[in-house]
Amino acid sequence: MSSTEEPSVWRALPALVYSFALFYGGVIEIGPLPNLPGLAIDKVGHALAFAGLAALVAFALAKLPLRRRLMSAASASTAVGGLLELVQSALPYRSAEWLDLLADAIGAVLGALVLASFARLREVRAVRASARET
Repeated sequence: MSSTEEPSVWRALPALVYSFALFYGGVIEIGPLPNLPGLAIDKVGHALAFAGLAALVAFALAKLPLRRRLMSAASASTAVGGLLELVQSALPYRSAEWLDLLADAIGAVLGALVLASFARLREVRAVRASARET
């Protein structure tokens, strides 16, 4: 390994720490969430949290081709959400909901799509820059 390459464990560490934080937040005892009419704040929170996880997993899998990296990131993030819901179903003070898992999956996919858009934009800019140089 050259001195400019970073070990894979350092790329995976943010996703692992974030996953542990999600699990901690998902298993602690909390009171009822505020009920805002017309806004499913809980589901939005799930989607945003798992979009962030998908981004970190994609960062950890940087050596994979883009399409495979993003599909793996969305799948792994959704699997973490499913595991968390399963754990919550065994806790007397928490509840597992299919809609939470759906929000996790939607967030993970949207996170991967945002990353794909940024990658495509970067690719287009690189092509334009090389065209200007010639």
